[in-house]
Amino acid sequence: MPQEGYPLNLNMLLPSWMSADDFYVLGAGLLAGLAVFAIGTSFYERDRGQMKRVKMLKARREELKSQMGRSRRRKKPEGGVNLMRQVVNRLQLLKSAQSKQVQTLLIEAGFRSKDAIVYYMFFTVVLPIVFGVLSIVLLGLPIWGAGALSKFKIVLPVALPYLGLKLPAIVCRRARKRRYTRLQRALADTLDLMTICAEAGLSLAMALDRVSRELGLAYPEMAEELALTAMELNFLPERNKALSNWADRVQMPEIRGIVSVLIQTEKYGTPIAQALRVLSAEFREARMLRAENKAAKLPAMMTVPMILFILPTLFIVIVSPAAIKIMSMK
Repeated sequence: MPQEGYPLNLNMLLPSWMSADDFYVLGAGLLAGLAVFAIGTSFYERDRGQMKRVKMLKARREELKSQMGRSRRRKKPEGGVNLMRQVVNRLQLLKSAQSKQVQTLLIEAGFRSKDAIVYYMFFTVVLPIVFGVLSIVLLGLPIWGAGALSKFKIVLPVALPYLGLKLPAIVCRRARKRRYTRLQRALADTLDLMTICAEAGLSLAMALDRVSRELGLAYPEMAEELALTAMELNFLPERNKALSNWADRVQMPEIRGIVSVLIQTEKYGTPIAQALRVLSAEFREARMLRAENKAAKLPAMMTVPMILFILPTLFIVIVSPAAIKIMSMK
């Protein structure tokens, strides 16, 4: 403990076997180790995401090769997937009328694995049962009293199983929305790079492959779509079919416009660079209009928070001094 009248020194707080210099060196070493760990973790996550996309594209390449007549050995699925597949096949869920719509939804959301629809159908069956059992357990708890909770108790056995039934679709739709938002942000830059590649004399497949490699870090979703389209252009006998598959995978008006322009340039032999430059300018203008639209909605959206939170605080700050003065005068 420091004595009275003496300034506080770091050596007084440290144990006898550690000096202030040792403390500083140890702290600097710990901070450096944490910084290296954080940087290494970020690079590992990025590399893992890239490897995942590369594996998916390689699987698609092998699938296209098999469609052209080459035989390949299919990987044996895991035990958990086998169990889910047995349940789905026993209930004949893959033969239902909604299986095609579910497959389209999963592809649009970015889930392109062959087992994705098995997972979806399995959880569509299992989650309502699980949530139904959970509702029965909750009904047995002594937490339901009179009033609003008693009314909610009546709705609970129906609401939870219905939520379990709709939960896979909700998750897929939210994933599709997020993915479409990221794809929309990448359109203008993608078209600019495609224009540069077209003016440099690259073919369409080579341009798409080059742009996909350039956009791998900034826009991984768009890079994945471009790489997949470039592979299909090289493997499929009809180029229009490969471009149409891109529009089918991404149900966006902008992508359909790009595909239509590319198909027309392939059909009539018109310069592709000029068409892409016009599309890029239109997409940038549309993005600016969307930003201005959101900015115009901001005052109306801020009205309710201002009335509930900002104005009461402002009134308290203004009125409180006068109220305190009046109370002190009494």
